[in-house]
Amino acid sequence: MSPVFAFNKWPHALRATSAVSVAVSAAIMLQGCGGEGGGGISANSGSQVQLNAGESTVVAGTLESVKYRLTSMTWSVLPLAANNPVLTLANQNCAVAEKSDMLTPTAGTISSPAGSGGSTWGCNLVISAEPKMMTTDADYELVLSGTNETGQRVTYTRALRVQPNPDISIQAPVVAYLKGMSIQPVASVCKPGAPLSLQAQGIDISDPVFNYRWRVIQGPDVVLAGADKPQVGLILPQVSVSTIMVIQLEASTTAITPENTAVYMTQAVVHVDPSLPFLGCSSY
Repeated sequence: MSPVFAFNKWPHALRATSAVSVAVSAAIMLQGCGGEGGGGISANSGSQVQLNAGESTVVAGTLESVKYRLTSMTWSVLPLAANNPVLTLANQNCAVAEKSDMLTPTAGTISSPAGSGGSTWGCNLVISAEPKMMTTDADYELVLSGTNETGQRVTYTRALRVQPNPDISIQAPVVAYLKGMSIQPVASVCKPGAPLSLQAQGIDISDPVFNYRWRVIQGPDVVLAGADKPQVGLILPQVSVSTIMVIQLEASTTAITPENTAVYMTQAVVHVDPSLPFLGCSSY
């Protein structure tokens, strides 16, 4: 009953462990405790997700309700240490989801009155982690939660480990991160061809002392209007498969050149998803 999810592995940054890929594609279902007539909810299983800082990955989740239709599905992330880096999440509230509602009761549910046939929903979470001077592993819990129309709820927990990226050289104090500097929105799920505007936050963007550089460090190249300004605009590329883009903002009080690395930097994640039903973005 569970749909099959297939993801391309993009070079440079988007990846998960082979164990996770096998577990997701197999979509092994764990049956939860149910109510009358087998009305419980089940969730797909999977092993630990591993992610290098400075990179992004997609984690697929599926929930199946046997008798009653699902009404909600969300992801949450619990850091297991207070000093763990803050992660960037896209589609955390499942604004983009594959929903399959069985409006006609099946032979297995028709004997129980008031059942609306059950449903299966799939929702992909996009996760990105900035380096931010990261030198040790950081552990988290990924929690997938769902509720059906009678209020039955299930949560499924998966381990996430973020590791320092050996390909990113961080030499303190040459590279520092400005406290509170961020991009708004920090994460978006967009239809190909949709316009998107990104804004620097956490610094005085009107201060002429700052120099800016926006660039795409993962995903297809696009034209960035205002790449040297505190606000940048772009049109998302026309892609036929789910694609991750990571857009980086650098800020410095001196000119930013290949020889002169920016002192401050941060990133935003954009998930370009052709399955989005409308031309636009769901941003977080």
